[in-house]
Order: sequence, then structure tokens, then C-alpha cells
Amino acid sequence: MITLRLRVAVAALWIARRRASRHLAPHTRARVPFAPVAGSNAKNMATTIASRAVAATTPRARARARTNPRASSTSRRTRAIADANAEATAEDARELAAWLSYDKGVDASGLVFKEGARGEVEVALRGDVDAGARVLAVPQDCAVTSVDVDAHPIVSGLAKGRPELVGLALWLCAERIKGGASDWAPYVKTLAANPDAPLFWTEAEDFALLKGSPIVNDAVERSRSAREEYAAIVEVIKGDSTAFPAEAYEFFTEERFVDALATVCAKATWLPTASCYALVPLLDVITIAGSPVPGVSPPSAKDGIARCAADYDVDSACVVLSAVVKAPANSRVVQLDPLQRNNGELFLNTGRVDQKHPGDYLYMRTEIQPSDRLFSAKKQVLEGMGFTAENQYFPVYEDRMPTQLYSYLRFARVQDPGEMMAVSFEEDKIVSVMNEYEILQLLMGDCRELMSEYDTNEEDELNLLKLSDTMRVREIEAAKLRMSEKKLIGCTMTAVRKRLAPIRGIPTKQGMEDPNQDLLDIFNAIESIPNKPKEMMEDFKKWARGDYEDIPKGGGGCG
Repeated sequence: MITLRLRVAVAALWIARRRASRHLAPHTRARVPFAPVAGSNAKNMATTIASRAVAATTPRARARARTNPRASSTSRRTRAIADANAEATAEDARELAAWLSYDKGVDASGLVFKEGARGEVEVALRGDVDAGARVLAVPQDCAVTSVDVDAHPIVSGLAKGRPELVGLALWLCAERIKGGASDWAPYVKTLAANPDAPLFWTEAEDFALLKGSPIVNDAVERSRSAREEYAAIVEVIKGDSTAFPAEAYEFFTEERFVDALATVCAKATWLPTASCYALVPLLDVITIAGSPVPGVSPPSAKDGIARCAADYDVDSACVVLSAVVKAPANSRVVQLDPLQRNNGELFLNTGRVDQKHPGDYLYMRTEIQPSDRLFSAKKQVLEGMGFTAENQYFPVYEDRMPTQLYSYLRFARVQDPGEMMAVSFEEDKIVSVMNEYEILQLLMGDCRELMSEYDTNEEDELNLLKLSDTMRVREIEAAKLRMSEKKLIGCTMTAVRKRLAPIRGIPTKQGMEDPNQDLLDIFNAIESIPNKPKEMMEDFKKWARGDYEDIPKGGGGCG
């Protein structure tokens, strides 16, 4: 290992001399303020595997694999690696805080680092804080961004043209192999991935844990894409031995790259103001928690959790973590997800599920049928409003659904051109009773289809979690994810039933008809039987009086 590190150091020096424009070390070069280094699609990289071209699968994709309750030998080896590559401890966090304080002047005195129930680091407040108060401020020189990647003598060439997260993973690979010789050693020590994150999965039995979940195909695709990305980078190294001498990249293995990529996907923080990803010391040991529904205030700290938000502050040139709500001392600190991901995306990136996620959601897919005779007209109208005619997704939450979902479905089902103009995308306005009945039945059918994909129900998941002492971490978190998804589907079905309740009827060619009309006809016929003799006598009297002789006879006949 010492020989390998020496080779890396010598090769780095050799490459640095060839690249005169990149000769400054991370802590001696002139740093520039954070600037937007990613386009509008940068945010989407947090919800996808960091690769050159990750194929985004639809949230409705399903896995067909069967779950094997017994772990294979490969899974047992993975478990052994997981034990050896545990996440950062409270002691690691304290050492990092001391290094930042003495060497970088970072004040972390407002935080306390404790050991959690699973041995992981848990961050708490040392004193009371008000809403908006700064909890932590880390100077930009202490954060790792694409600026550091571009200046790195070993990986800058490999990272060129690749997404930020891949570049940060390459940077982490190179710094890890330096060990204690790295300028970032105290920080790199705390950068450990969750070994049960889906990016490490390769066995079918692991992916089968997500059977029925909308993210199962995403998990398979991301695991495959990570390894394809590694293979592509290796080809670049082999293709230019002058720029990338083999002895300088002996450290670069698939296992190390996948581990670094999983770490970056879980730890990198998206900074909205700077529009970039950053690895921020101390900030990335704080647990990521689900964000509330847009426009809704986060929960208070009565549950013992101090919810905070991180962003880049231009005036102080620091990454600042601020309290979102007022919280007392000893409250556990969590960082609200700036990308507002649901539990499925959080699980894909971190391997963890937030059971208290206040803004968890699922996507419902809708589209206009190509066979619709008004398809062209509807497509033009939808595209003009920013929607698509195919594979349009809407988030549904536990206690609400977007008005646009109902409006889109109403618009998709109208067949009268005149009714198209009656559909409003600004308010929840019914077009017709028949149209409303139809879209609600379609929504209910979609929910039943989603629920039928799971092999277990919510009660089964609860019973399974009672056996958590004998289960792997990935099995426990997967069960929590399935349970949270089923809860959302169940709440959506309840909301649809409430909307269906006032609609008493079924659609027919003549309009909405009472669903019990057949029974009503039978009872009406029975009730009219006592009056039949009277009606017959009245008809006989009319005939005897000749009342029917004045009625003209119908034409036709044989003669």
C-alpha cells in the first residue's frame, strides 16, 4: 500500500508538471466564489446515478423477481464488507470538528456529536436556537466542489466532460488512496457510504426486496450504470498512456469507484444559490430528512428534531446551515433535503428511509390516448401549458393531490370539442358528472394496480419489522419503503372514494343513471299490480261506450 501511494504521489508530480495551468494544491491555489457550474438539469442528477447517460425508467416499472429469504454467499460477503466499511462514528466527527476549528477557523461549538443507536454519529444542538439562526457556517475553501476536481492533478482529465457527481467520486478515490498524506485526510475519514445502499447491490435477491415498488427498475439501472461508467473511465485511461500513465492509476478499481460514487450520492449537498454540488465537512454527517410539501411549513421541534436547511451565503462566502424552526437544546439536528426527494429517491441515494417524511409522495402517470379523435388538438393545448401528451407524471401526497392531475384527466377524457374549453387547470372544476365519474374510476383502477404489484400488505410489513434483529439493514429499510409507499397508495384510494361518494349513478348513453334503477323498476311493477283490475275495467267501459271508435286505425295490413 505504501508503494502504491508513493507511485501515486510521484505520478501526480509528473502530471502536474505537464499541466502548468493546474499546478496549485487545493489549499494554496486561489479559490473563486461558488458560481453556477451546472445547468437547469443539474438538480436531476441528485435523483439519478451520476453517469454520462443514465436511462431514466418510468416510476411505474416493476420487477418480477422472487424474494429469497436466505442470503447467498455473495450477500454474506457484502455484509462482511459492510461491517469493515462502517459509516462515520461520533469520534470521527469530533476529530473533524477539531481539525476544522484549529486549522480552518470553523466554529462548530453549537453542535454536539453523539453516538446513535446503531453506532452511527448523531448531531444535536448544544443550546437553544431560534428560527433562522445559524447553526453552522463552513467557508467555501473547506468545501469540495468541481473547482477542486478540475485542479486535481490525477483525476481532472478523467472528470472532464462528466457530471459533477462522477467528478467528485473520482476526487474521493484519489484522496482516499493517499491516506494520512492527503491534505483532506481528517475529512475523507468521515466520508463513508452506507454499505446497504442500492448502488452496491448486484444480486437478484437484493433487488427482489423492492418488488412492487416504483423504484425497482431505477435501482437495477443505477447499479448497472455505475459499473458501466467505471468501464468507460478505464477505457479512457488505457487509450492514452501518455496523459494517464498506468502506474498512476493502479489504485482505480471498480470496487473503489462504486464505493466513492455511493458515498458522493449520499453525502454531496445541493446548494441552490450556487447551483452546484459540494462535499461540505460536518454538514454531510448530519442526517438528510424529507422536506415538507412545497408551500407548507415544516413540523415544529416538539418531536425533538431540529430541522435545518443548508445553502451558500454569498456575503460571507460560506455554506450556512440555518434552523428552519425554533428548537431547544439537545434536539437532534437533521438537514432538510434541498431537492425535495421522496422516500424512494432518498433510499436510492442513501439506503435510508425517513419514516417521518412530512412531504413524501408517489408519482401517478397519465397520458392522452393516441386513438382519441381529439388527440392532436389536446396535445397542442397541453404542450402550450407545459404538459406532455404522453407519460405525464403528477405527485400525490398523503393528504393532497394536485389540482392539475384532476384537470389533466378531465381534459383527457372529454370527447365534445365544446367541453375542452370548460376544463380549468387553475381550479378544481367539474366538467360533467359523467366525466368526473369516469376519471375517478380510472384513478381507482391505477391505485389498485399499483397495490397489486406488492406481495405483502401493510400488516405483513409491520410483522416483518418486528423481526428486525435478525434482518439485514437493507431488508429493514426496504420494508419501511414498501410500507410508506402502500400508505400513500391507500390514502389516494381513500381520497378518490370520498369524491365518488356524492356521485350516485352510472354512465349510460342517456346520461347518468341510478345504479339501483333495475330494483326500482321491479318494485314499481309490484306496486302497480293492485291497480291492474281497475285499469282493465276502465278500458272495458271506454270500449263499450265506443270511445275507441273515434281513434283512427293505423294503415297497413293484408287487405
